[in-house]
Amino acid sequence: MWRLIYTILLHALLPFFLAFALFKQKIRKNLKERLFPKGPENGRDLFWIHAASLGEAVIAENIIRPLLLRNRDLSFLVTTNTYYTRDLLRRRFGTETQVHSLPFDLPFSLRLFFKNSSFTALLLVETEIWPNLIWMAHSRHIPVIIVNGRISDSTFRHYRFFSFFFRRVFSSVNLIIAQSTQQAERFIQAGAVPSTVIALGNLKYAREVGVSEETPAKEKSITFGSVKEKELEILVPVIERLKQAYPDYRIFVAPRELRIVDRLERAFSAGFRVARFSSCKDGEPTDAELIIVDTVGDLLGLYSKSMVAFVGGSLAPYGGQNMLELLFFATPVLFGPYTDNFREIAEEILSSGAGLVVTGADDLYEGIIHILRDDAVRQSMGRAGLAVVQKQRDVLDKALVHIWENIWKNSQNSSN
Repeated sequence: MWRLIYTILLHALLPFFLAFALFKQKIRKNLKERLFPKGPENGRDLFWIHAASLGEAVIAENIIRPLLLRNRDLSFLVTTNTYYTRDLLRRRFGTETQVHSLPFDLPFSLRLFFKNSSFTALLLVETEIWPNLIWMAHSRHIPVIIVNGRISDSTFRHYRFFSFFFRRVFSSVNLIIAQSTQQAERFIQAGAVPSTVIALGNLKYAREVGVSEETPAKEKSITFGSVKEKELEILVPVIERLKQAYPDYRIFVAPRELRIVDRLERAFSAGFRVARFSSCKDGEPTDAELIIVDTVGDLLGLYSKSMVAFVGGSLAPYGGQNMLELLFFATPVLFGPYTDNFREIAEEILSSGAGLVVTGADDLYEGIIHILRDDAVRQSMGRAGLAVVQKQRDVLDKALVHIWENIWKNSQNSSN
């Protein structure tokens, strides 16, 4: 009954969603592909991983790379929600892995995608709970596994309130690998079967980013990454003060959403020589003092070279962005108090001394200055970040063991 009610509601809301999508480029650009999917090519025995956006795509890569090293005959399919993540992953994987947009959670869309395909397993990264997708996979005897599972504070309240519904959804999930014991408990309270939930740790710690055993070489640069629109009134004066204090440093500003690139350019053009990263990323010379990152997939490289970096989405109530990536490069990290979406990572960073939390403009400026003025402090914070990453290196191996065990058990049950 609940499946029928849910599907009726989706169809009732579909005309309104389609009207809304016409005005949203990031939805509109892969709308047809998600509504009327063609399905994967060579769709036999595919290992299907769904990663909603760039952050979750990291986990997909973490899982695929070691599995391909062990068995080159495995075939993978990665789906994602956004067109830019789809295009980025297609460039990264080339022909070795199929990448598609995820079909909408409508039965007719899903049937088109499942048609003429078979799947070894369906892995959902973090909290991508699509009821019809899960039910349809389960009905076809495809094991459904949630990896690096997490439920944010706001989402948890909704899940717990509708636990009578999500209990029926989670009953079709074979395994939930949660980021922490707290997250495991949240899944159980939201309706998951306790015996299917385990806590291992955060798979993002296992990211392979080409870091050598030595600390990466740094340049005279400061990066402000994943900046959100409501933070600009705080960040602009801070960046102006930093330029006065460190005129020989280059500053990079990377917005979380490319739609605010023009606004950033206007905000800084009066006081800086400004360039866009797309015009100089290939090594073209530039005398720009401040570079606005108007490309996707380049932020990690900037973090690796920076003396210090700030991670946005955290000075206003957005929930934060992933500040973990900087630790791989021994780059000290600063972030604001709004880190609900990355609470465990933020707490680990602060307790280890790998980063600082700041509450406003003066706090942020003083924090960056404190790190830049003292090489011993900067290097100590960098080593602390590398130590945090190293402690979690075995999480991926443990997760892969549980995934394979679950797939094997499912195949045994299906054959009996």
